[in-house]
Parts: sequence; structure tokens; C-alpha cells
Amino acid sequence: MSEPECSSPSARTISGRWLVVGMFIFGLAATGTLYAYWTLHLMPFMPLQEAIVQEFPGSAPRVDGGKKRMSENTPTILRIVMKSQIDPLSSNDDSIRAIVALRTRVAELAIEKVQLEDLAIIELHVYKLLQEKEIRERSWRLELESGRDWYEVDQRGEPVVSTPVVNPNQPATSPESVNSQAASNASPLHP
Repeated sequence: MSEPECSSPSARTISGRWLVVGMFIFGLAATGTLYAYWTLHLMPFMPLQEAIVQEFPGSAPRVDGGKKRMSENTPTILRIVMKSQIDPLSSNDDSIRAIVALRTRVAELAIEKVQLEDLAIIELHVYKLLQEKEIRERSWRLELESGRDWYEVDQRGEPVVSTPVVNPNQPATSPESVNSQAASNASPLHP
């Protein structure tokens, strides 16, 4: 029998040595990129993170800041995410006082430790881990420029408006009156 002819591949192959060298270069480039990101973007907030950990042990804070869109004239936001032993959804008076004290102290630390030009908004996201898949979380925003006190926001940063319970025996109201009533009933001290 005759042996089949093997045609040589038209594409060049890379030797194992050059492949390993390329992998090392890629690893060094990825490490350098992560280090540059860490140094340039997250290091300015490290003093605040360390101060929060010192003040609230076990809080594992993550701090980030800047503008949403640099091309537009958006406010500078400082976003703080931290774990708490206090249930942020609790309506217990002691829990409410503790959350108010936590928000106040975190705002004081943020103003003291972070050097952001035109810092306009501080967002605080507090969560408590209950079980493996259950997380209780709540978010607030403090507007420094307007002097407005803390108010609750959702995860997108939009204000949370609680809708009043509607009594079927009451006459229907317009959405404007419901929103103005909800805004007038909101307590600045209530988390």
C-alpha cells in the first residue's frame, strides 16, 4: 500500500516557548492595568475606607466617587457601600437611632477624608447579611450643595416615594396631591 501524502500546513505554527513567553507578557500587562486602575481610581478613597473600618469594624466598606458622565455637567457623587450589624429595614427605635448615627458619622468621615472637587452628593448603601441568600439593604442620599437632609433612594439613585394607603371609601385623588402629601409626610430623621 502506498502512504498518504501529508501536505504541509499553510499557516505558521507557534512554538511552545513563544506561547509561554506571550502568556507571561499578557499576565504582566493585565497586572499592570489592574495596578494602574487601583492606584488612579480607588486609592484617593483609601483613607475614608480605613477610617470607616476603624469606626465600624467588620463593615467591609467599598468607596467610589466621581461624575456619572464627564461630558455633561453632572454632580460629583461619593458612593459608599458598607455592611452593618444593624438591620437597615428595621422599624425598631434603637435600630433607627443607630442607622441615623451611622449615616451622620459616615458623612462626617467622608467630608473629612475625601478631597473631591465640588463634592455634591454622598450616597450610602447599607446592607446586612442574614442568611446565605438573604440580604437586607437600604440606600440614602445626602445632598451637600442644597443642604437637604438624608433621604432614601433606590439602587439607581432615584428618590423612594412611599405611596399612602388608599381607603376605598375616600374620593379619588390626583397623582399630584398624592405626591405632595407623601412629600409632606416624609420625616427627615426617619431612615
